Amino acid sequence: MASQLMCAPDSDKENSIAIISTAVPALQSASLSNPLYYLENFQTVIRWVLAHHADLLLQDEQALLVQLLNQSEAGQAIVARLVMRKGELFRRDTLAYDEIPSIDDALHELAQSDWVDLEPNLDAHDLYRLCRRAELHTLLSDAGYGFAKNIRKSELFDPLLELGEEQGSRILRDWWPDNSIHIVGLRNGALLERVRLMFFGNLYQDWSEFVLAELGHQRYESVEFSLQSRAFKSRRELDDYIAIHQCQVRLFEEEPVADILRDCPSQLGNPWLEHRRQRMMFQLAQQAERMADVDLAIHIYSNNPLDEAQVRLYRLQEKNRSDIELMLVQLENTLLNIRRPEPRLHLSRIAHRLRRKAKLATTAPVKSIIPTHHFQLVKGEDRVELAALNELAKEEGVVGAYCENTLFTGLFALLMWPVLYAPLPGAFFHPFQAGPADLFRPDFAVLRQREIDARLGLLKTGEYRSAMLACWDAKQGIACTLIHWPSLPKSLLEHALAYIPAEHLELVFRHLLSDLRNHRRGMPDLIVFNLNQHTYRLVEVKGPGDRLQDHQRLWIETMLAAGLPVSVAEIRWEDAP
Repeated sequence: MASQLMCAPDSDKENSIAIISTAVPALQSASLSNPLYYLENFQTVIRWVLAHHADLLLQDEQALLVQLLNQSEAGQAIVARLVMRKGELFRRDTLAYDEIPSIDDALHELAQSDWVDLEPNLDAHDLYRLCRRAELHTLLSDAGYGFAKNIRKSELFDPLLELGEEQGSRILRDWWPDNSIHIVGLRNGALLERVRLMFFGNLYQDWSEFVLAELGHQRYESVEFSLQSRAFKSRRELDDYIAIHQCQVRLFEEEPVADILRDCPSQLGNPWLEHRRQRMMFQLAQQAERMADVDLAIHIYSNNPLDEAQVRLYRLQEKNRSDIELMLVQLENTLLNIRRPEPRLHLSRIAHRLRRKAKLATTAPVKSIIPTHHFQLVKGEDRVELAALNELAKEEGVVGAYCENTLFTGLFALLMWPVLYAPLPGAFFHPFQAGPADLFRPDFAVLRQREIDARLGLLKTGEYRSAMLACWDAKQGIACTLIHWPSLPKSLLEHALAYIPAEHLELVFRHLLSDLRNHRRGMPDLIVFNLNQHTYRLVEVKGPGDRLQDHQRLWIETMLAAGLPVSVAEIRWEDAP
């Protein structure tokens, strides 16, 4: 086996970070030794939101939350349990919690305060989800339908829909008078979702974050929160986020794009919400493409300034427009405003093809000559990258690592750690963030330019090595969006700092900063160190039938232009003897 180090896939006017001095109390997860740990965490979130987001809540919403905190412990625990489950309708026989005494008494208490509904209205879909096959069979039989006893549950769905169309949504007793099933409905679920959104600043994190932290499965950097540490500054921003999210849910559920489009918010004043809206609209247009609704896709792309949307727009127009010369003029004007290299490449290719169609003078794109080495290896159980690494490491004094996109992003994070976790208003909202909320937004670097320049300055003074090693020692294992810790053992870090020149690191880091979202991918698969010659090289591995993708080629060309030692290893398999 080859020697391997690892194997793993508002700021001020001067754009300086504005640190708000007024801090708020630290948030801590409840001890799991408390059977009601989840309730304690639930209460913590509600109290935090009431204290720091009250202006985003209507008066009746505030009153409901205060009322909830004044319910009995058992009542609050039931609400906490229900909100952490899927949906808002539950069978009573599934509500059994050892730590909650007198569940029925608590449910009646909650019913009196409008937090649960003991007789919720149910439609056919609700019944199908909540009832067992035998129960649905009896319900439909009582309604006059005849079925074999061994009928599958799925075969009962259409008759249930038919019955529902006749009588609509109603309480269970009206569906089925002679039943012994008790359904409980959670009220105000939308309010509690809004509370979760205000606390986390998103809807993909949930209450389990507290538990993961308490178990030690996830550790987070401690960031000082301020009174300005909020994702949303107004009720309208909160509503806009929810509207965008609802559109995404409907898209996932494959509703017709045209129907979703009618409910999509228009252009938003908040930059990060507008960026989120644009990305959602891009997904809508992609779905329209998949459904062969070209006109609708073109319409949506045409009103989306994202680079990716412009690429898709011109690709579709190239196939469907006949006014080539006019389109070419429009495309060349668009190119003037595109800065990112990958979309520029795609659009330039379209422009080249259009010029050829229009019989205009063209200049063939010039591809950089990339150093390429060919290897014929015996195919084994290792993936192609490891097979190449083993071959390269046969040379005396050579060690290497299969690091792909993890090495340079990890090195970047170690150098930029104080920048990543600076308490910039709008960056951190709660203690369970693996990075700033705006990490992949276009203005991330602009808002932190002075601090970024100061950290890059360490590369010129030579202080970066000790700073990055100290960061690894202090922060190893802490959740960070840009670091996969198993892929960055200390031995690899030490070799990288010893063998990669500072100017090479600076080139890579600046290229990352130009588009963090997209430049995290496409970096070479392997790094190989020659301990005898005190050199390193980067290698992109391509197996049979594989070729360089655009984002990979752009990384390699950027590195070659700056003098980094990078090449491609093309692998061909030979039969084992």
